[in-house]
Amino acid sequence: MDNTSRLIAGQARDNRGPPPRIAGLARALVLGGLLGVLPHAAAAQALPEEVQVGTHEIKDYEFEWGRDGVVCPTCNFGAGNARLAYIDSSHNLWVGFVDPANGYFFPPDGKGVLVDTNTTTATEIGNGPEWLNSQLGSQLAYTRWTDGKPHTVPNLVLGFARAGGDSWVAGPVAGSEGRVLPIGTENLNAPNALQSYQSFTLQSRTTSLFWRGAYPGAVEQAVPVTSNKAGATRRWVPGTRDIIITVSAAAVTPSASTVPAQEPSWRQVFLYHTATATMEQLTFDNVNKYWAFMWTAPEFNNEKVFVAMVGTTRLQIYRKLPTDDGGMAWTVVKTITMPAETPYVSSPEPFVYKGRSWVFFSLSSDPNGRNFTQPSRIAMTGIIPEVDDLRMLTSATEPIRVRRDPEYFITANGPYLYYNRYLLETDTTPPISEGVFRVDTGLWQPPGIDE
Repeated sequence: MDNTSRLIAGQARDNRGPPPRIAGLARALVLGGLLGVLPHAAAAQALPEEVQVGTHEIKDYEFEWGRDGVVCPTCNFGAGNARLAYIDSSHNLWVGFVDPANGYFFPPDGKGVLVDTNTTTATEIGNGPEWLNSQLGSQLAYTRWTDGKPHTVPNLVLGFARAGGDSWVAGPVAGSEGRVLPIGTENLNAPNALQSYQSFTLQSRTTSLFWRGAYPGAVEQAVPVTSNKAGATRRWVPGTRDIIITVSAAAVTPSASTVPAQEPSWRQVFLYHTATATMEQLTFDNVNKYWAFMWTAPEFNNEKVFVAMVGTTRLQIYRKLPTDDGGMAWTVVKTITMPAETPYVSSPEPFVYKGRSWVFFSLSSDPNGRNFTQPSRIAMTGIIPEVDDLRMLTSATEPIRVRRDPEYFITANGPYLYYNRYLLETDTTPPISEGVFRVDTGLWQPPGIDE
């Protein structure tokens, strides 16, 4: 990696936004301490088998909408919707395929169709390609380099790819110099997709957020957030034109629709309504929030709910409920505290299967969740209040491995969780990839809520 790439990787943030290093926290527990009995429902569980599905590291891959269990072989000009996209270490963007019957990748290295070259790797910029969906079919948004120019920060641009018949049409987005890390909407009924993204330069730590339509001639719109600190996270709310954002309250441009920030300024959850250009603050308590996701929850009459990582060792589920003064407020309805042996949460994300919502994530004894010298594991939880359904799906010790960036895919056998698995880094060896693995969630026959 050249010096520019190292600078980019050090300053850019994945749009899921890992929390910054937290000074003063204790280092990881010794491995022997991880063998203790776990609290919660996890203690009595038999762990499922970890199955290898990818032959080597496939960094920051993203599954298409077939991951939700609705397989459409005729969609996307006959290419189907059971696919994955990723960028390899040689700057090539690939689309591979997933067998919806058994969850295996084909080809095993994910290199099914070459879509674009000269794209930025996840190591360089902090995130890979993202799928967009609309009535126009599935498309891809990503960060790439300007063709014919050096791989340096001034030459970063947005990339966009759409399928046309048997091939892809891909390349840079005109006028997108200095824009990076796009993510898109996934609304199959919308006439066009939307995408949000951010600015990036090495001259300033200031990051601005934007959105625009994913079609020629769309005009860029600013989101009223200008952060002087890296780590603002954002996701589109499925089925809407809203963006859920976690960022320091001081970074939000004051307006009548927001509450003035108090000192110290904590990271809070906001909802930006692109249709009205207004920002709504959802949380207010004095603790930092990360990685907020909002979705429609069958458990709560198909109301919108959201999950956020609160601090570094717990998740909270929020629902909009009536208040004593006759109003409505986003209220914590469930708190999930992690086992003491591996308390630090990374990469939480929800999915829905057979009328139940689940949130999956990785756990580590490292406060950053990004350290390759400490083992990590995959876990998930339900969202129903008063139900203790935290499930450990892998062990921290058998075998001792690092497990990174979990993703879900619902197959004919039920939901699987996928992740890259590595041998731990040591004083003399770097982390060694073992490829992509999957683990069965055990939800093929959903448990009752009184389990």
